[in-house]
Amino acid sequence: MSNGRSITGGPEAVLVRGGTTARFDGTRLCVARGRTTWTLPVRALDSAELTRDGAVRVGIHGEPGRSDHGLGRAVVLRAPNARAAEAFLARLTAALATVEPVPDGHALVRVETRAPARRLPALGRRGRAALRIALAVPPYALALFVLGLASPRGSDAVPSLIVGGVLGLVGGVPLVRVVRRVCSLWLLRRRGIGVVGRVTGHVHIWDKGGHLWLFSLMDFTTVDGERMRGVTSVVTIWAFSPGADSGQAELVYDPENPTRASRPLTAGFVLRTLLLTAVAAVPTLGFLDSVRYNLPF
Repeated sequence: MSNGRSITGGPEAVLVRGGTTARFDGTRLCVARGRTTWTLPVRALDSAELTRDGAVRVGIHGEPGRSDHGLGRAVVLRAPNARAAEAFLARLTAALATVEPVPDGHALVRVETRAPARRLPALGRRGRAALRIALAVPPYALALFVLGLASPRGSDAVPSLIVGGVLGLVGGVPLVRVVRRVCSLWLLRRRGIGVVGRVTGHVHIWDKGGHLWLFSLMDFTTVDGERMRGVTSVVTIWAFSPGADSGQAELVYDPENPTRASRPLTAGFVLRTLLLTAVAAVPTLGFLDSVRYNLPF
C-alpha cells in the first residue's frame, strides 16, 4: 500500500474531485474512476497544463490509433482548489522535464478494472420502505416506553406519548426522506460523474396522487461500461416538462453506487422539498413538545 511518499523520495501528489482520484509519485500517474484505474508512466506523457477552469490537462504522447484505454489524447483532472491544481502540476512538470517521451505513449497505458462487488438480491421500492420501517419502529416504541416509565406526569404520560408517537411518525417519515435526498445530492455533487442517458419512464411521488412532480426512470452506461437500467432520479421534475417520460437527459451518477443518480437540480424540486419540509415540521414539533412534556428533568 502507498505510504504517502513517492518512490523518488518526494511527497505523493493527489487530486480528488468529481468521482476521480489522481495520484502521481514522480514516475507514474494513476487515475481511478469508479472500478477502473489507469496507470500512465511519465514516459508516456508529453505535456501538462492548467485549463481555463482550473483543471490539470495531461497529454499522452502519440496518436491514440487503435488504443482502447478510453482516455483519448489527454486526461483532464479536476482539482478541489487552485493550490492543489498548481502543486500537482508542478510535480508533473518537474518529472516531465527529466525524461524523453516514448513515440507511442498510448501503448504504455495500463488499465485495470475491479470486479463489481457481489450484491444481495435487490428489494423493490415497497420492500425497502417496509424493511426500514420494521427496523425503526421497535427501537422507537421502546424509547417512548422507557420515557413513559421515567415520566413524572403519571397517568397523563400514556396518552401524551401515544399522540406524540403518532405525530413523530407522521412528521418524521417525510423529513427522513428529505434528508436522504439532500444527502444523495451532496454525495453526487462531491464525487458524481456526468454522462448522457435516456429517460425510459417515470414514477409518481408516493405512487399515488402526487401527479405534479415525477421521478424519472433512467438508463445509462457508466464510464466503466456497466449498463444501468431503470435507475430512479433523485431530483423530481414537473410532470408537464419536456422529456418527462422519454428522450435523452444529462445526469450525474455516483461511481461508488451507480444506482444513485440524478437529473440536474430544478426549481420545482427545491420548491417541493421546502414545502414538504414545512408541512412535516408541524407534527414533528408536536412530537418534540410531547417528549419535552414527559422529560423527568
